[in-house]
Amino acid sequence: MVCPKPLRSLCLGIAAVALFAGALFTAPLMLSSPATAAVTKEAAAERIAEEFGVEVLRVRPGERDGRAIWLLTVMQPEGSSNATFQVHILAIDQESGDLLPSFRHRNSGYDLPPPAAGGGRPF
Repeated sequence: MVCPKPLRSLCLGIAAVALFAGALFTAPLMLSSPATAAVTKEAAAERIAEEFGVEVLRVRPGERDGRAIWLLTVMQPEGSSNATFQVHILAIDQESGDLLPSFRHRNSGYDLPPPAAGGGRPF
């Protein structure tokens, strides 16, 4: 914005007040802890029930890769398909509310057992 020379100090004053007011109103948002920004278990359950048309049976806290998650046990509704009344466990990120994939790729798909004592073969 270009201000005429006689009003330049007034324009600078208004800009300074606007910047200060913006900082004043956004500071509480920046200082809030992640715990207050997290998705509640009720909100996660309501979102999944509405989005997928399932009945949420149970919500419990969990952890995946160091992140806090909600584990939702859900049941498919009554119907005429093979999926009727199937029960699934869905993982929801507590911070973002995103649905996490159930399948995760690993190197070989299996966790190998620890080596046997004495360095011998485990069979």
